[in-house]
Order: sequence, then C-alpha cells, then structure tokens
Amino acid sequence: MCQTAEIISKDGIMDVRSFLPSRPGGPTDPDRWVDSGPPRFPLAGKVVAAALVPLGTLGWVRHEGLDASTAITLVAVAVAVGTALGVLARWPVATLAITLAGSLTTVLVYQMNPIMVLALQVAVFGVAALQTRTVALIAAAVTAIMLFCLTWASARGPATDARVIIGVVLTGFSFASGRAVRGHRALVAALADRARRADETREQEARARVAEERVRIARELHDVVAHHIAVINVHAGLARKAQGRSPEMLDSSLTHVQDAAHTVLEELGTVLHVLRSGGGDDVELAPTSGLDRLDDLLATMASTGFEVRLRREGRPRPMDAACDLAAFRIIQESLTNASKHGWGDQADLTLAYDESELRIEVRNATNQDSGPSRGTGQGLIGMHERAKACGGTLSTRLDADGIFRVDAMIPNHPRRGQS
Repeated sequence: MCQTAEIISKDGIMDVRSFLPSRPGGPTDPDRWVDSGPPRFPLAGKVVAAALVPLGTLGWVRHEGLDASTAITLVAVAVAVGTALGVLARWPVATLAITLAGSLTTVLVYQMNPIMVLALQVAVFGVAALQTRTVALIAAAVTAIMLFCLTWASARGPATDARVIIGVVLTGFSFASGRAVRGHRALVAALADRARRADETREQEARARVAEERVRIARELHDVVAHHIAVINVHAGLARKAQGRSPEMLDSSLTHVQDAAHTVLEELGTVLHVLRSGGGDDVELAPTSGLDRLDDLLATMASTGFEVRLRREGRPRPMDAACDLAAFRIIQESLTNASKHGWGDQADLTLAYDESELRIEVRNATNQDSGPSRGTGQGLIGMHERAKACGGTLSTRLDADGIFRVDAMIPNHPRRGQS
C-alpha cells in the first residue's frame, strides 16, 4: 500500500484514493508524480474492471435481443475492452485507445453500447489521474469529440439530443475528477514527505546537540581539571624536595595539593551531575568564572614558583558572562601551558581593553632544544573553540627566537555569524 493510503488507513477513513495506484515519493507537482515508477492497482480491482464490461455487455445484448453473430461480436469487443481496463494503471493511453476502438466497432456493428460509454469514462479518468495535464487534455478532447460523433450516429437525431450531450458532459466530469484526485494525492504525498524530512531534521539536530554538549563538557573538563592537576603536580614535586628540609614549604605545598584536589573533585561531581540529569540548560557545568578570578589564578601560579608579569592597557569594560568566561579560560589555559611546557619560570600577560573588545597577549620562552611538547593539543583546540563561540579570534605561534605567543581577541558581547 502506498504511503498516502497508509496515512488514510491510520485515520480509519475509507477513501477511493486507496484504490488508486501507489507511487513512492512526494513531489508537490502532480505532473512529476507520474515519473516515480509504474503504479500498482489492487488485483481485485483489475479483475472487477476486466469482468464488468463483458458481463454488462452480455446483459445489454440479451436485452436488445440481437442475433447470435452480432451478440458474439459485441461480447468479444467487450472482453477486449475489459482486459485493457485491467492494465489501465500501466498503459492508460493505450487502454483509452483500445476502448475508443471498441466503441467505434460497437457502433459499426450495431449501435452505441451504454456499457462502452462507461468504459470510456473509466479510461478517461485513468488517463487524467495518471498522465500529465497536456496528455490528459488531448485524450479527453479526442474522447469527447469521438463520443459525440458515435452517439450522434447511434441516436439518428439532432446534435442537441440528450443522449449525445450526456456523453460529452460525462467525459468532462471524468477528466476533472481524475485531475482532482491526482492533485490531491500529490498534495498528501508531499505533506507526508515533508513530515518525514522534518523528522529526519529533528533527529539530526538532536544528534548535533548531543555532540555539542559532549564537546562542551570535554572543554570544561580540560580547562578546569587540567589546570588544577598541573598545580597538584608542581606542588607534589615541591613537597617531595622539601621533605626533611623545610617543614614550612612541605606544609604549604601539601595544603595547595589538598585545595586543588578538592576543587577537582567538585568539578568532576558537577560534570557527573550534568551527565546524569541530561545536561539541561538550567544546569551550570562549572562555577561562574571570569576575569574577576584572575588575581586568584595568578596567586595560584605564583604559589608554584611561576611568575606572571601582568600589564593592563585601557579601562576594563563590562563583558557578557560567556565572553568573560572565555577570556578567563583562555588566560588560564595559556598560563598552564606556559608553566608545563615553557622554559623558565615566568610569562608575560597583557590585557588591552577598548570600547568593544578585549585583546589578550601571552608570551613565554620555550626551550627549542628540548624537542616537541608532550601535550595532546586539546587545550589549544579548546581555546580556539571558546574564542570562536563568542565571535572572537585566537592565534598561536612560535617565533624564531623561541618565544611562544598566544594572541586572542574577545568581544565584550557575543558576535553571531563570525568565526
């Protein structure tokens, strides 16, 4: 059963459209609908169409009291026409031609058979429902003219005779009915196709949202957890060196390790809560962080023995929360990388404010003889994603003099449509 017939059956409505040929797809143009493959009529419909014409003709012949030879000829013609109607769905134009030829033969042998008139209307309906508008118009016009001539010849009366006019009227009605059914089926199929594509679009959007959420969680995990893990690593090393030598340094380092580990556990618990709750928009992935926590970040870096020389240019402006967080995370990741992979124990940080944006510059020396860094590169990817998400830019490069540079531009408010 075709897609439109399935829709009708779900609603529990019996409709003549279920007896029309099935065609896949759902173009909005009815004339494009015929190009989607050969249609299929129900087998019962074919049998009924093939049997009604000869049976009806047999009854009409007996009513007229015709002689045996004439009756046999008319019934044979009716069998041919009925057989042609059985394959109307596959060859509608050929079926109409055979039906017209059968009608002409009927008039030549005796007179116009009312059963043949009805067969002609079925053939015209089929052509109108299955062929393009041009083909259907030509077929209907030829049928109307020929039927007019045949019934006029059979009636042997004026052209205004009701028996003559009714054939033309029926042909016009059959043509209009076929075109209406064709257009309606095409519309229903188009709506079904649109609904299917809408479902596919919703599924794609859902998958995209899941992927974006996974990237967001991974970025937050890296930006938040990796920084504190680096702090733990540094202070653990200091504690090991201070063991047995400086109790004060040992106690301070272990305190920093404990604080950083506590922060990591809190962040991991927040991420797990988001994952278990579905990650709704009303759930914060991490505590609000912004440039107001920059001093705490620098103090944490200083506690590890890493000096950050900060320079501010211009007057700070209010920033959107997302842009403020992006700026803080970029600075945090840049300084963490400088302390882990840089050479020496210092870095330069410049914050340049203007009316619409904040420019961030981070500079640190690298040891060019130590070989490539063992980092995974996820931090740089996360920084690029954060800058892009709020409409900013970020670039990184290693100069010939061994200075690694991070340059970022973060707008004060998100800029959509920029990369």
